[in-house]
Amino acid sequence: MLAGAGLAAGCASGPDERVAADDGRMALADSDAAFGYESTDWETPFWERWIARARSDAAEADEQTAASQRSARRGAATVAAASSDSSHAIDAAAATGMQPRIGVYIAPESRGSLAAYRLINALDRRAADHGIALVKPGELDDAVAGTDACPADTAQECPKLLSIFPGVRLLVVLDPGQSRAGSASVETRMLDTDFGVEYDTSSTTLEFDRADADEAGAPGSDVAVWSEHLLDLAADRLAIAPWFTHTFALTEDEDMYVSAGRESGLTVGDTLIVHGEGSVVRAPGGRPVAWNPGAEDGRVRVTQLVGRNVAVVEHVSGRRPDPRDRLTLAP
Repeated sequence: MLAGAGLAAGCASGPDERVAADDGRMALADSDAAFGYESTDWETPFWERWIARARSDAAEADEQTAASQRSARRGAATVAAASSDSSHAIDAAAATGMQPRIGVYIAPESRGSLAAYRLINALDRRAADHGIALVKPGELDDAVAGTDACPADTAQECPKLLSIFPGVRLLVVLDPGQSRAGSASVETRMLDTDFGVEYDTSSTTLEFDRADADEAGAPGSDVAVWSEHLLDLAADRLAIAPWFTHTFALTEDEDMYVSAGRESGLTVGDTLIVHGEGSVVRAPGGRPVAWNPGAEDGRVRVTQLVGRNVAVVEHVSGRRPDPRDRLTLAP
């Protein structure tokens, strides 16, 4: 059976409470070192190890594929407008058909456990059905390695950096705990990397069966119910803002890389609108309930897809964006 505490409710901590509860780590990671191309050491950027391979992969995306993706986005928007269904699978990406990314982090010493394997597989199998793209622990580690943008040692301590690259909107930190007799107690923390919110930690006891290992959580099993519930909750929290991305580095031609690509739903020719901070609307308890992007500061256009999760954009009008800005998809 599945026993849980607090996963559904998930109240948000205010900024002061969050910093105190996290020993100041989020405040440290939120430093200005994560922003700006000049202040950060990009001499050996973390994406350089795979950028060449990603470029060759991008060559496969011809105009027919791009047209197909645009058609799919229009279809998603039409379904969202016509449907009265409030399912979370539509909430996160309904307006544009775009897929926000969530990162799942498990401490290295716990990743080799069977429980960790089952949890990651269950989330990975179901994420797309909720309009979400999943970023696994190894990719999060790569993002913080070899950069001075965050002075911490682990990805979970660098939420602001992860919001910029690899473009994680929510960071889910899992602690599978000690597995015994076919069960495990899983602690879950969820952080909104862009808006600086840390939701309450929950603890859930999961019973595993053989099918969980073979099928990434058989329908109706504890792992399946847990993963569906967590992804529903993530989609609900993502729905406070439209899809957006960030620039994270400059190309040799002074164009910009953005931390979104084919997997997110971008296509060559898409226009992105540059926004500054905008304004966050909060409930009386401090939980963000909406983000108002505010005025348009500029525009950029996608000129190239670099692998699945990176694109090159050129400046079109207005102010050139920096990593602090949020870029939304133009209608």
